[in-house]
Order: sequence, then C-alpha cells, then structure tokens
Amino acid sequence: MRIANLVVCLGLALGVVAPAVAARQGEPLRVSSVVMQAKLTHSVPPKYPEAARKKGVQGTVKLQVVVAKNGAVKSVKVVAGDKQLAKAATAAVKEWRYQPTLLNGKPIEVETEVDVQFMLTKPPKPAPKPAPHN
Repeated sequence: MRIANLVVCLGLALGVVAPAVAARQGEPLRVSSVVMQAKLTHSVPPKYPEAARKKGVQGTVKLQVVVAKNGAVKSVKVVAGDKQLAKAATAAVKEWRYQPTLLNGKPIEVETEVDVQFMLTKPPKPAPKPAPHN
C-alpha cells in the first residue's frame, strides 16, 4: 500500500498518474509534504499559547491534513505533539491555502502531513542600568 502511494505521489509530481490509479474509492490522494509545501499559497503562523510559553513547552506538532479540491484545508487531525501546542497548530493550519492539485487537468482532494514547529527564543538581556550621576 505504501509503495503504491509513493508511485502515485511521484507520478502526480511528474504529471503522469492515470486517474484510475489515483482515485481509489473516493479517498483523498496521499501527497508528500514536500510537494504540498511547494503548493502553499497562504499560511498563518500559529499563536504560541501563553500557558505553554510560561511553562517552556516547545516542540513539533504533526498534523494529518486533507486539502479540498479548491485548495482550502478541509480537515486537520493531530497525529503527535503537545495538546496545548496542537490546538494552536490546528487553528493556524485550518487557515492555510494551497494551489489546487490537478490530475489530468481536474482538481482533486489530497491528504498530506504538516509539521508545525514551536520554539521559544531566549528573552533579551536587560539593558545595563546607567551609573548614578554624582
């Protein structure tokens, strides 16, 4: 099953997939995250949850995303990641838009994985206090 998906994804990227191979039982076609990243036309960065920020929570949230024929995100499912971060990642990715994926000139629904990174940066060092004037 995975080899068939790989062949379909490679064929889709090259534009040589037959419709009968790609459209199986009305399921979305699996497309690699690399291919879909190139088709991303609008992305919204996630809002770092304040509670997670205060606790120093960071990491990657892995999402399974179904993209509709028109390029809008149809559904998002959390595969892995912190619950607080996952909620923020899901909300952001639901606003993303992709260039529609075409198969033989017709738009198709696709499924892909998206990794959303959450990284805290170190707070800036406070400026030194000026010396008192005598």
